[in-house]
Amino acid sequence: MDKVRLKYLLEKHIADTISPVELDELFALLETIDTDIQEEVLTDILDKKPQIHVLPEVRRQAVYDEIRKNVQRQPISFKKYISIAAVLVVGMSSLLWLWKKSELTEPNGVDFAQEATYKADDIYIIPDSVPFVQLPNGEIQLLEESQSNVLAETGVKIRVGENGERIYEVQQIADGRMSQAEDMVFTTPKGQSSKVLLIDGTEVWLNSGSSLTYPRSFSGKERRVKLTGEGYFEVAHNKEKPFYVETEKGPLIRVLGTSFNVSAYKGENKTTTTLITGLVRLTGDHHNLLLKPSEQVIASHNDRIFHKKQVNVNDFISWKDGYFSFNGQSVPEILAEVRRWYNIQQIDYTYMPEERFTGTFKRTKSLRSLLLKLEKISNVKFEIKERRIVVTK
Repeated sequence: MDKVRLKYLLEKHIADTISPVELDELFALLETIDTDIQEEVLTDILDKKPQIHVLPEVRRQAVYDEIRKNVQRQPISFKKYISIAAVLVVGMSSLLWLWKKSELTEPNGVDFAQEATYKADDIYIIPDSVPFVQLPNGEIQLLEESQSNVLAETGVKIRVGENGERIYEVQQIADGRMSQAEDMVFTTPKGQSSKVLLIDGTEVWLNSGSSLTYPRSFSGKERRVKLTGEGYFEVAHNKEKPFYVETEKGPLIRVLGTSFNVSAYKGENKTTTTLITGLVRLTGDHHNLLLKPSEQVIASHNDRIFHKKQVNVNDFISWKDGYFSFNGQSVPEILAEVRRWYNIQQIDYTYMPEERFTGTFKRTKSLRSLLLKLEKISNVKFEIKERRIVVTK
């Protein structure tokens, strides 16, 4: 996931379309990703898409001048690319960008990294991210409307729904370039949600940082997909072909025509299934049970423990409509949820609050606006220092 995101940000930086917030995210990634991987990603970008690194002359000269200032301080990698895009130099532990936001300006003298709407003491949803598809051969393709050839290769058509939302519609491939049985992986980046229409008419909403593995068509006696992260499903009814949802370590979910939500993020050690309409059956190594509307099952990994209860389903599906919904959740639980959306690097506690919160909050680009609302109804205070949150009293 980080490797894919790095490639996306590098491409935007080379093309001079990266935003200030994305630039900060890129710096953070470069500090954590191994330099061999960084070099591999950059080589792939420059080898496959040489047209993206053609810079305006004034910026190319500025990059070249910056390289000359750094060349005696840092060993340079990718020498063959210096004359056209020389994007970076290799340091002791990470790649260092040569046109830093504090050092270069556009020809009109305006700092191109400066944006008045962004504040240093806030954290934002990552802007301008787009979903991507991993092809069976491992290649990653960003789903952008401007790239019709990419959409044709991935078999995904972008259309606009009745409410103005983007819908990613899986298409049949007529020319036989790829087997219909081969799996594709659709991924929604952090800070975005996506609506996917599968070939059978099933609709899937993917939450931030989630992936859906699916075949190009359901040609057998069943329809089977795999979810990583969180998704809301409205399954097209077909009693001849039951629909199955797999998660990494959770129970197998079997449905006929049903709407339900599944949360199975990596690192959570549980799979939560919430049924809105219809019936689903959960099958694991140790349990086998039916779920009725407004019921929820929380299964531990490898389904050693199943906890079944009645819930208000709106608390678990409001995310797809742009809301955070909390029902008796602690501050650590709330921050774990919003961290999936916002570009948070670290959370520290000087005070561990016992308060629990219930309420629904509209998701905005700014995290501070949400934290201020929580501060008003509690004794908890939140300090934001760069991309770090400190919980205090």
